Amino acid sequence: MTVSRIDHVGINTSDFDRTLAFYRDLLGLRLLSEGTYSDAETAALLGLESVELHIADLDSGDGRVVELIEYRQPRSARVAFRLYDWPVMHIAFTVDDLAAVRERLVAAGISIISRRPLTIHEPGGAFDGAICLYVQAPEGVIVELVERPD
Repeated sequence: MTVSRIDHVGINTSDFDRTLAFYRDLLGLRLLSEGTYSDAETAALLGLESVELHIADLDSGDGRVVELIEYRQPRSARVAFRLYDWPVMHIAFTVDDLAAVRERLVAAGISIISRRPLTIHEPGGAFDGAICLYVQAPEGVIVELVERPD
């Protein structure tokens, strides 16, 4: 058996409302469900004795889910990292109008990592003509925004 596709991406947060607002209100992902979980089965899945999680599932636009997770118990600690540190990863979203999304993010005080958007020139490649921009979401998560050519 092999992996066929990404099922969902989980993002931990200590500021649930701010993180939810970024993905839902600024990027436009649709809220599918939200709830709090503190059952023994969830704790066991996570390798913990006990847990209290607040989780929201958001539709990324193609049926794949972005899962926001706030660990209320045990509380987590902030770990500083930079884009180029490992094992830092990023999540990329396709957007229709990168300039408009960038404007909205700047107005909301979101940190823009890229000095400028980059148009990729890779004739015949998967990203040829795509315009890309890196931003730092709440909690430091690295998000790449990709506008594909028509």
